[in-house]
Amino acid sequence: MVAEQIRSVRAHIPAGVTLVCVSKFQPVEAIREAYEAGERHFGESRVQELKTKVPQLPADIHWHFIGHLQTNKVRDLLKLRPFLIQSVDSERLLQAINDEAAKLGIIQDVLLEVHVAKEETKTGFSPEEISDFTFHISHFTNVRIRGLMCMATNTDDEVEIRRCFLTAKAILEQSGFTAPAILSMGMSDDYCIAIECGSTMVRIGSTIFGSRGSTPAYSKLPKAVFFDQDGVLYNSMPYHAKAWELAMNENGLPFTAQEAYRNEGRTGASVIQEAFLKLHPDSDCDLTELSNKIYAAKSAHFIRLTGGQLPELIPGIRDVLNFLRDRGVQCWVVTGSGQRSLIDRLTSTFEGIFTPEHIITSFDVTHGKPDPEPYLKAWERSGFKKEECMVVENAPLGVRAGKAAELFTVAVNTGPLPDTLLWNEKADIVLPNMAALLEWLQKRQ
Repeated sequence: MVAEQIRSVRAHIPAGVTLVCVSKFQPVEAIREAYEAGERHFGESRVQELKTKVPQLPADIHWHFIGHLQTNKVRDLLKLRPFLIQSVDSERLLQAINDEAAKLGIIQDVLLEVHVAKEETKTGFSPEEISDFTFHISHFTNVRIRGLMCMATNTDDEVEIRRCFLTAKAILEQSGFTAPAILSMGMSDDYCIAIECGSTMVRIGSTIFGSRGSTPAYSKLPKAVFFDQDGVLYNSMPYHAKAWELAMNENGLPFTAQEAYRNEGRTGASVIQEAFLKLHPDSDCDLTELSNKIYAAKSAHFIRLTGGQLPELIPGIRDVLNFLRDRGVQCWVVTGSGQRSLIDRLTSTFEGIFTPEHIITSFDVTHGKPDPEPYLKAWERSGFKKEECMVVENAPLGVRAGKAAELFTVAVNTGPLPDTLLWNEKADIVLPNMAALLEWLQKRQ
């Protein structure tokens, strides 16, 4: 799983940008898997944890210290010979590192942490301090300042995130550090934006290793698995997305196929209502007639696009379902779809796996995804404890629904959206395909 995630991340990182795998709180086994996948740069935030990991792992790993460092821990850290200390947030700390490095007879590479976020809780030099500081960095003879590190404001506002990164880039360009200077910025949620803004080093943890503490909780197979339908069982989303785009546009509502993917999992009525209100934000008219018209058109387009045939199965899903069935795991379908053309064929396509009692559709709920009601209904009917159930989703809003229902949620990214959208919804794991899901399940039998 870690190797697959690394390949996915690497696809978005151009040559010249260093990937630091943030391995803090992760077990040695996960780090070793990343190492075997070719990674050599790892980031830790606690000196004591790093002490325990260094002897257990290959000597050619480049360890980056990325957490808040207390001056009384500096000597212990330097004895471990870190490749780079990224989180130097004060002149006092830099002086302590310089002094201890002198005693050990080494020169330690560091980055200065610059505070560009709109959050007081984040530490670092102010832009003004960095500017003043560059005039006397030569006083520190046993440290080598390689560049800057920063964190963006914790927000979904891409404009603000870009402001943070572009500010750090401008500070670096004005600082006069010896080239090639390092600009370490960008984490799991925002590394693609950081790279666009000039980052030369990204620090990525959850996208590679998963949410801390979640994976160990699933050390054995669940008793029930709740599968979404479109994009998980059937490769139907390309047809749905185009059908939505055509039906909306011909009824005067701007809408793209990409928006269909972002809204995947929601009931048709809620998708239509949101598209209408974007165009007419002050309207309070009854949308029932328009919704019926658009949804009927969407259904007709879907049938035309598919030629009236059932879409192909998602590659590998049958192997996953057969594996679970053979081990007595209860399999459910939980979908926002109301299209009988798909729902009526579930029990025949997947004979011996799904039964009518184990299918939750838009007809069974008042509130569709991202509301947790569909998954809560499946859980209640299953009769199992929440910790014995698991969700398999492919859409951000579906992941949000699974997590809101307090269920372990695996995201399998079968569509065109970036993995970051799934991680942002707090997926416990993000996998690239059903083969990876099967492998993950097999390790828990």
